[in-house]
Amino acid sequence: MPNPRTSKSGGGQAALLKKGIVPFRLYQRASFRQPIRRLARVWRRQGGKSYLLANEGLDWMMETPGCLTTIISAAISLGTEVLIKEAQAWRTHLNKLREAAAANGAKLETNGDDLPLEDFTDLFEHSKIEAKLWHDRTTCSRTRVIAPNPATAVGWTGHILFDEFGRAPNCQDVVEAVEPFMESNPTFRLRYATTPPPDDKHYSWEMLAPPPGAEWEARAEGNFYTSGYGLHVHRVTAWDAFEAGVWMHHPDTGEKITPDEHRALAFDKTAWDRNYGCEFVAGGTAAISLASLARAFALGKGECTGVNVTEEIAV
Repeated sequence: MPNPRTSKSGGGQAALLKKGIVPFRLYQRASFRQPIRRLARVWRRQGGKSYLLANEGLDWMMETPGCLTTIISAAISLGTEVLIKEAQAWRTHLNKLREAAAANGAKLETNGDDLPLEDFTDLFEHSKIEAKLWHDRTTCSRTRVIAPNPATAVGWTGHILFDEFGRAPNCQDVVEAVEPFMESNPTFRLRYATTPPPDDKHYSWEMLAPPPGAEWEARAEGNFYTSGYGLHVHRVTAWDAFEAGVWMHHPDTGEKITPDEHRALAFDKTAWDRNYGCEFVAGGTAAISLASLARAFALGKGECTGVNVTEEIAV
């Protein structure tokens, strides 16, 4: 829903903070330094999720010599056009990370250095992109970008960054595979990032949905809440991003406009509310999700009586 706090002021705050080596918007910085092991980000589309994940990977590599960070990208399984766009974005991220590492006296190299986009995309598609940060001549930390494949997840270890997991078709299987080795080492960290899934049947819906009736004011730092799943979630809507200085743009003229003005121009308000307002919009005709029903069944087992009314009953 439209936010009454939106104004034409551009948020009244600087768009980027430049206090560190890497520039962050206010909501990115608020999320970046969260000490909690598990954190999910439900952010507006094009809010800088992948950029922040890439920088977290670099930060963890610099922090712990010899560590492995695995970035799981749902884009690898979502088709060619998405794949090329995401590969191009990751190549840009890696170039920026190389500059940041050099500014900190470290050397970052990848197996995709100096490759044309077509060859880099091929590496990305086959989960072979890997970056190494050298601490000395013999010790390096690594970050790799791979597809969300639960069949190979049992061999993963280290920190996990799961990008666009709300779009991953096998989200539940991957989450189930990841959590056991997170438990095995208390130093490992896990980050999820996505916009709300387009379907309430997707497993991430149950993981991320806010408490019923929850309301927030627009804040440049975004807002935090704990989902029913027990996951700590950072929520950044178009209005939050606007408070941090991020304008939206007119679909025809490209003129800078506010989130309210952008929403007013949208034909599909439901899609806008999901993609930019971070609303969890239920689909279909069911009032209660299958996951909620399954939990209710489990809690009532041995305590309730059920009758199957879908079969014929002889009188």
